Amino acid sequence: MSSKHFPKGSEWRKWDLHIHTPCSIVQDYGGNQSEIWERFITDLESLPAEFKVIGINDYIFLDGYKKVLEFREKGRLKNIDLILPVIELRLDKFA
Repeated sequence: MSSKHFPKGSEWRKWDLHIHTPCSIVQDYGGNQSEIWERFITDLESLPAEFKVIGINDYIFLDGYKKVLEFREKGRLKNIDLILPVIELRLDKFA
């Protein structure tokens, strides 16, 4: 990016790379329902302005990530510059 985008030079941005969605195996949103998703997306849109990158982390599935991208394609989440898929693997025991 050119200096016209960041006239002060480097700027700090906050990233949260561990966001579970209503599609996640373990979540406390209330389930994979349209009204739950609307509230979830609205909450993401209400993040403080310094949050620019999020990672959708629904364990071994990308369903929630794909659904978030569908909202973005419809003009939502304009406050977020980058949405990344994150795969989380959870083990019961470590060797």
